[in-house]
Amino acid sequence: MPVRAPEPLRAARRRLRARRGYAAFVDAVEPGLLAHTRVHRFAAPPVTGDPAPEPVAVWVAPGEGAADTRASLARQTVAPAAVLAGDAAAALAATRAPWVLLLRAGDTLAPVALERLGQGAALAPDAALVTCDEDLAGRRAPRLRPGPAPDHALAGGLAGAPLCVRPAAALAAGPEPGEVMALRLAGPDGAGHAHVPLVLVHRAALEAPRADVRAILPPGARAEPAAGHWRRIRRPLAAEPRVEVVVPTRDHAALLERCARTVLGATAWERLGLCVVDNGSSDPAVAALLARLARDARVRVIRDPRPFNFPALVNGAAVTSAADVIVLLNDDTEVLDAGWIETLAEEAVRPEVGAVAPLLLYPDGRVQQAGAAIGLWGTAGHPFAGLDPWRPTPFGAAEDATRNWLAVSAACLAVERHKLLAAGGLDEALAVAGNDVDLGLRLTAAGHRSLCIPHARLLHHEGASRGQSFAPGDLERSRECYAPWLAAGDPFYHPALTLRATSCALRGPDERP
Repeated sequence: MPVRAPEPLRAARRRLRARRGYAAFVDAVEPGLLAHTRVHRFAAPPVTGDPAPEPVAVWVAPGEGAADTRASLARQTVAPAAVLAGDAAAALAATRAPWVLLLRAGDTLAPVALERLGQGAALAPDAALVTCDEDLAGRRAPRLRPGPAPDHALAGGLAGAPLCVRPAAALAAGPEPGEVMALRLAGPDGAGHAHVPLVLVHRAALEAPRADVRAILPPGARAEPAAGHWRRIRRPLAAEPRVEVVVPTRDHAALLERCARTVLGATAWERLGLCVVDNGSSDPAVAALLARLARDARVRVIRDPRPFNFPALVNGAAVTSAADVIVLLNDDTEVLDAGWIETLAEEAVRPEVGAVAPLLLYPDGRVQQAGAAIGLWGTAGHPFAGLDPWRPTPFGAAEDATRNWLAVSAACLAVERHKLLAAGGLDEALAVAGNDVDLGLRLTAAGHRSLCIPHARLLHHEGASRGQSFAPGDLERSRECYAPWLAAGDPFYHPALTLRATSCALRGPDERP
């Protein structure tokens, strides 16, 4: 058996590979991205264009490296409207520029930074905050952010971000530059935030200290520390909603038994029901298991022998349910965490939230699902799939914090029943694949955001029930449903990331934008 290198050495090798990969990206891919301006807004198709840039003044914090920062301003394709120094609040109050970029001493700018930020401001005239991406000086360790994502931002996603602000709004939100100012400018719905997905700032350090955000939390919410600068936002429920877990199944007694046993026996939730939708099982072992389950007052069994159509099975169960929250669950899943229902339900009952999913893991601990991004593989895919949950990428790690997405996987998906029914349920024309993404898009259109909450985790033995098959027509209809987003891009994914893999790796030289 070969001797495995120690973890510090393996980590050093990963960093070296990442650095070489980033150098190739900077040389071959980044110039194409930098050539034009693209702006991400919350849950909206990205906007592109090359308008005349808004004037941008630059405030440079005092400290070592400030001279290097000012030197980089002289290399800009568009000159700063002014260069400000001293106290930030006084500088914001005194300037007449419509926008101010707030920089740390030692930050340096890409030559097109002020031009692209000014164009981003022009493309987002109602925004109060424009952000961009960053890396370490010497072009190392890129930190790429999603488009405006209010739940991810409140969990720490704006910590350390470069901020380009409207001065009057910043004074009202601040007065100190930093995460709290950014969150107030972005607003709880992200409407005040625009993101330019380009690496425009190079920094001496990417530290992002955890700020005290108690003053801007929603009523009743609290922040719990998590790893690094991240935080978990808890929203205690005023009362327990009734939750029904809907599990479609056919002829997989062992899978269903494990799933039902862990749902009923390993879940700490009093008002819990389980609905098993039997899709024409012929295995006597399944019949015996269903009879045994039906003796539990929490369980109901629906027999629906029509040809397999996942949306039809789910919709039938939802229409006849008396639950407040429906949880769609594959029979090849396994509960790991007693508090998983509470974690999902406290998000699902928020009026602005639609579909909520946990972090789904393969049995070996790697990520199976942490959200869905439109454009992966030409339709949609799962970023971070196949990685360890803690594995860092330019886009962060799967387990970092709550993430906003356009959609999440129906392998485990919680949604308030009235929202599901108001959206028309799952699209029965998408018999096997794509119906969950389509539902997420329709919920998004109705004003309900989709979330993945990594603080709840389930195992998913993906494909154990039905393999990886697609129904005829699913792929074509999915592309029709996703068409506006396939054309413009997913605002919660990043255009610098590959669409050919779920690794959240940078695009390679053969995948130019």
